[in-house]
Amino acid sequence: MPKPNFLLIGAQKSATTSIGVMLSNHPDVMVVKGKEPHFFSENRQYARGWDWYMSLFSLYNGERAIVDASTSYSRARAFPNTISRIIKHVPDAKILYSVRHPLDRMESAYIEWLTTPGFQSIENSINDMVRREPNIIESSRYWKNISIYRKYFSDHHIKIIWFDEYVADPDAVLADVFKFMDVDPSIKIQYSHLAIASSESRIKKMQLSGRPPHIDTTWNPTDRQWAIEQLGNDTRQFLEWCGRPTDYWRLDANDKT
Repeated sequence: MPKPNFLLIGAQKSATTSIGVMLSNHPDVMVVKGKEPHFFSENRQYARGWDWYMSLFSLYNGERAIVDASTSYSRARAFPNTISRIIKHVPDAKILYSVRHPLDRMESAYIEWLTTPGFQSIENSINDMVRREPNIIESSRYWKNISIYRKYFSDHHIKIIWFDEYVADPDAVLADVFKFMDVDPSIKIQYSHLAIASSESRIKKMQLSGRPPHIDTTWNPTDRQWAIEQLGNDTRQFLEWCGRPTDYWRLDANDKT
């Protein structure tokens, strides 16, 4: 069978799971079996070998587009071997990169971590977490992360998917993505308007399980400003490259305090 020819690389908490599910409902698109194999990023997954990886696509039935959806592929700092492995195995793949407001994404990632079963919860807030966990900041450095791919992949082989636009009009965004994937863009996905799993639903689920997490997403203006400064140049360069206005995402230290 052919190799995957599309990689849906994240960013984490930017509707990647939802987008992957919607893509899989197109008759000419096949998405990897199971959720996020992380084959090219995680050493223990890569050690399972190419035959194991290809077995995840065993349901292939002649689809034109074959997709691996793994958010870790966009986290260059945490997984530095990813790009070299991709180039080795699937150098002709095209890249789908979903992104959202960089601070909103960080808040959502923070909530996901604290509501994940087995996570060692510490009494801390979003302000503590962004200072202590560099990967939260790194995953919102969209320009840095996509620039690594741009060294090896033409801009024509990279598609940015904007979270807010996908939430507002999933049919239009999916049609645009299908066009990029060279499959029929007129196909309407039956469940495209299903609500995306929210942070609120994760918190409620944890509360019902009897393990209410300690979550505080109230920003301290000082820490929020620090996060904005960490992301400032990266965000500006990313938006400029994408042809979006510099104020496409509002980055204000006094918001959501």
